[in-house]
Amino acid sequence: MTRSLPATVAAVCTTFLSAVPEGLVSGLYLHGGLAFGEWVEGKSDVDFTATLARQPGPDEVASLRAAHEAVAAAYGDSPMFDGVHLLAADLARHPGECPDRPTVFLHTFEPAGRFALSPVSWHELARHGVTVAGPPVGSLRIWTDDDVLRVHTIDNLDTYWRRHAETCAADPERASAPFACEWMVPGVARLHHLLVTRQQTSKSRAVRWALAYYPERFHRVLRESLAIREGEFEAQYDDVRERGRDVGELASYVVAEGVNLR
Repeated sequence: MTRSLPATVAAVCTTFLSAVPEGLVSGLYLHGGLAFGEWVEGKSDVDFTATLARQPGPDEVASLRAAHEAVAAAYGDSPMFDGVHLLAADLARHPGECPDRPTVFLHTFEPAGRFALSPVSWHELARHGVTVAGPPVGSLRIWTDDDVLRVHTIDNLDTYWRRHAETCAADPERASAPFACEWMVPGVARLHHLLVTRQQTSKSRAVRWALAYYPERFHRVLRESLAIREGEFEAQYDDVRERGRDVGELASYVVAEGVNLR
């Protein structure tokens, strides 16, 4: 779909498109929170997929790197402009079959990487993607498979997020940092939301869903994550050590609940 973009997002995309060689980028599409209409100024990233008109040679890969350096120089860390550059034909098959492509994550450009080559990105693009430039995203042939996405989500909870949940539970002081609450709580809730509802969603929407779905004992830390992320609630904790404990307990609970849906 095409929709009006927040001014910051539009400026980032314009900077990138203006910096790449004419004719190299055939389409620019956004996913992530923006795909669900969520934009938190100063917090949200700009997750993109750029389609290329051809397999890029060394000079064109270097020009992509330079374009992202221009974005970083203009906007710094807010927002991050993270994603992958691939051929439109790559989207028609399972992302695991896609060869390494030029990627950028946290301003780190990789000429051949695998960041964002995942069922999550493919499904967000296919069902919620935002067209910035090029053919409408709906006209692209994008592979989807709900069963594969579900298995991928459970595996992600059982590995990546389980490790972080265990770290938070073992070290509540470290988990008491505002970033830990803002990142961990929506991170696990977003995946659990997909497993329960079979629908992808954004970080803040997942937390609001969790406030209606999770036991009341977790509501305080859920509200705290929204307070930190977008100021919707007042701060919930006088003692941040309690916040760290609750982050660990919530994360462990959600991982267990999600993995049990295997």
